[in-house]
Amino acid sequence: MFLILGGCFKNPLIKEYSTIIHEKSLNKKKYDIPMNGMIFVKENQTIYSIANEYNVTPNDIINDNNLIRPYKLKNKQILFLRNDNIYIIKENDTLNSLSIQFAVNKSDIVTVNKLRKPFKLIAGNKIKIPRKKNYSIIDEILKKNDHISLKSNNKTVFLQSNRPSGTPKFIWPVKGEVTKNFGTFGLGLHYDGIDIRTKSTIPIYASLSGKVVFVGSQIQKFGNLVLLKHSNGWLTAYSNVGNFNVKEGDVILKGHIIAYSSENNKSFHFQIRYKRNPVDPLKYLD
Repeated sequence: MFLILGGCFKNPLIKEYSTIIHEKSLNKKKYDIPMNGMIFVKENQTIYSIANEYNVTPNDIINDNNLIRPYKLKNKQILFLRNDNIYIIKENDTLNSLSIQFAVNKSDIVTVNKLRKPFKLIAGNKIKIPRKKNYSIIDEILKKNDHISLKSNNKTVFLQSNRPSGTPKFIWPVKGEVTKNFGTFGLGLHYDGIDIRTKSTIPIYASLSGKVVFVGSQIQKFGNLVLLKHSNGWLTAYSNVGNFNVKEGDVILKGHIIAYSSENNKSFHFQIRYKRNPVDPLKYLD
């Protein structure tokens, strides 16, 4: 009977302690996981203190290092930590392409990896991708696609000529519960849009009339992404969508179906930007 209870109590114990230690250690210094994932245990360190210092879970430390209860560590013992932001460089990868693919600043990639000019990337080598996201990387996509003509596609839908003055009135791209709000969270992080819970494969509508300047999935963070450029510096972004219903260069009216919600993602991400700066969509949606 004792053995059965002990086995059942294992995972809750880890979870409970990791939560307690995390709450008590919020003000302690955090460390980046080394590129090779290897660290040396310091005197009096525990799996829980290490988990907090490197922002990993105690369960992962235990499983990845085959530790046995009571998980007592020795000074200078080697541990391997999961480094989920390591990327193996492929042929033709550049700082520009990685910056767009992972939505991070090129300068952050250089700083984190201590790269030196001419910043040549060698296929097969490992590189660390910064955790801090830079969603304004959308602007780079716009620059690449800004050559698109309004008449470049088969069917062009003309914009309304009588636009209201002042701030445009955006409609909801899809109705649903907002599961994540715009604004700051965590330690200096910022969420540049909102997440909306959706049903599978339902229509997603253009929030405002505009031109489709990007359709694709090159940016890992955004999944399938549609960008609409509007007049007077406005932009809307629709990401983690399913099938597309528009092509780059289409000029569409507000309320036009631009895509369908994903079969796999339960929520859809939406942004409104004004002159490159993200704004809170909830303040602009009717």
